[in-house]
Amino acid sequence: MFDKNKKPGFTTDGIKMLDTYSDASSKKFLIEQVTRTARIALKNLVKKGLLPWPMVYSKEFWNVAVTEDFSSIVGMKQYVNQLSEEALQEFIDEADDILVDVKDTVEEFVQVAKDHVKDVKTSLKSMDKKDEDRLFFNDIERLRQKNRDLEKKARQTEDKVRQQALTIEDLRSKVRVDGLTGLLNRRALEGDLQKELSKIKRYNYPLSLIMCDIDFFKKVNDTYGHSVGDKVLKNLASIWKKSVRDTDSVYRYGGEEFVIIAPHTKKKEGFNLAERLRKRVSTYRFVIRPPDEYITITISVGISEARPGDSIIEVINRVDKALYMAKEAGRNRTMVL
Repeated sequence: MFDKNKKPGFTTDGIKMLDTYSDASSKKFLIEQVTRTARIALKNLVKKGLLPWPMVYSKEFWNVAVTEDFSSIVGMKQYVNQLSEEALQEFIDEADDILVDVKDTVEEFVQVAKDHVKDVKTSLKSMDKKDEDRLFFNDIERLRQKNRDLEKKARQTEDKVRQQALTIEDLRSKVRVDGLTGLLNRRALEGDLQKELSKIKRYNYPLSLIMCDIDFFKKVNDTYGHSVGDKVLKNLASIWKKSVRDTDSVYRYGGEEFVIIAPHTKKKEGFNLAERLRKRVSTYRFVIRPPDEYITITISVGISEARPGDSIIEVINRVDKALYMAKEAGRNRTMVL
């Protein structure tokens, strides 16, 4: 007999990591189960008169998963804290759909509550003002109090959903940031660059991409150790942030490579920006042992202007080639392609 909770692609111990799901239908099935579990858990808490605080909601969520025999979700419980950044980002993106479903449930609940309160108020207005039946009056007063409590819980539930949305947005922001330098990371670069390429295709404005690489950075690590190398990267990130314009975005592309997206900037203007950065770095003293032991470094820079219709790979490859030309020409220079 077909089991509604079993689906091809799931291992016997549930799921260990979201990134093990290469099968799109298995991922979709899992998200549908999570959505259904979340909705049932929320409705259960409302029926019990409980607020969906994180610990209470979490407990009810896993209880529902067990009760509904959602083995895929139950098997995931012990691994939720072991997800990779890629899996976390993917699940956060798909959790937006879950959040919309939960929010719709709350809004429906609130609307029903408001309609109920409205009906009660209408009934009260139509009551005979001369009716002095104390027992009936007490019943009405209790009903009024219950309606006030219901409205309060509805407002609290709405606030909780808004807070959950902010939490998801905060997680999404953290996934885009490089942990060492505080700059945006490669994942953020790919997403932002795709958006900018779509804009220049539509509005036809110039956009330059600048790629920088520290010259002989391996020698810094080998001579002074990786802790000093990390300090150099952090200081360099600080220089980037202070030197670029408000409209520019700086990313740590990987290792000692950095990328700057400069919208509304032609190659010539991009070259001037890159040269200003290169000269500033070459004169900066990177202190390794206070107060007076320091080192200096240089960078090689490549620039390319994006073209309408460019893909991410095409523009990245072109600016990377310009950077390679700068290194081949002797380093500590800027090349445009």
